[in-house]
Amino acid sequence: MKWTQLIAGAAVGFASAYILQKRKSSISSSEALTIVKSAFKQNGAIDGSWIETTTKVIQKHGLSFYGYTGGIIKTRDAKQEHYEFFIDKKSGSIIELTLNAPV
Repeated sequence: MKWTQLIAGAAVGFASAYILQKRKSSISSSEALTIVKSAFKQNGAIDGSWIETTTKVIQKHGLSFYGYTGGIIKTRDAKQEHYEFFIDKKSGSIIELTLNAPV
């Protein structure tokens, strides 16, 4: 095997690994919903949940976050609580969480 073939093979391997890592570095909307639901399930059962599959952008403290919006419905003390969230698609962190007033 020649050195040029070895170097070319290593370069292709590194490039492929880099592309695969960049492609996997963001989570899907269903993975995002699973993360949020597991966080909420620590404090009791969930009655319902939803998530938008399109990516949104929000600005917080001068930073831009790309992610998904969704909602969780829980019952606490015989009253339904409706939460809306924004989850970052790169890190899986919940960036924003609001409790909406009951209708």
